[in-house]
Amino acid sequence: MQGFFQDIALWLEAIGWWAYVVAPLIMAGVAVLPIPAEAPAMINGALFGPLVGTAVSWTGAMLGAHISFELARRLGRPVAERLVTGPALERVDRWVESAGWWGLLLARFMPLIAFTALNWGAGLTPVSRWRFCWTTAIGIIPGAIVFTASGWGISRLLERLPVLATGLAAAIALFLGIRWFRNRASDQ
Repeated sequence: MQGFFQDIALWLEAIGWWAYVVAPLIMAGVAVLPIPAEAPAMINGALFGPLVGTAVSWTGAMLGAHISFELARRLGRPVAERLVTGPALERVDRWVESAGWWGLLLARFMPLIAFTALNWGAGLTPVSRWRFCWTTAIGIIPGAIVFTASGWGISRLLERLPVLATGLAAAIALFLGIRWFRNRASDQ
């Protein structure tokens, strides 16, 4: 694992300031696809440190969230209208509107709701872009901090206690893998 971080750090050093463009784009791609974003956030922490890494992770996640929302709004809603009955969509729309901004913000804080699913799902509803953006901006801060700082901490631990850090990294990877499979199973 230590070699992995060193290899990425060397690559980022070789590409210079482009690293600050590439890392958020990777994070954005992960945010659009149904892939757990925790691992890239942790890598950002290991490579950029807790503060810059959090900013990189947050920026990429915001970009990916907005892309997902816009794709769902423009392409997904028309498909949903053909696949789901009008009354069912109207009920969902009314429920989302009645939940208000606090409902969307609260959903961001719930770890059981997949980040990507919420991005795409919000785009299918009449939620305003402004509400989606500001609730996402605030709602993803805790996760960005926790996972980025965890990556930074694990990388520091790897330098000092490689066996313990490898075990901790394996446990986290197992947890994230189980969570990803559970989210996939619940989506089907």
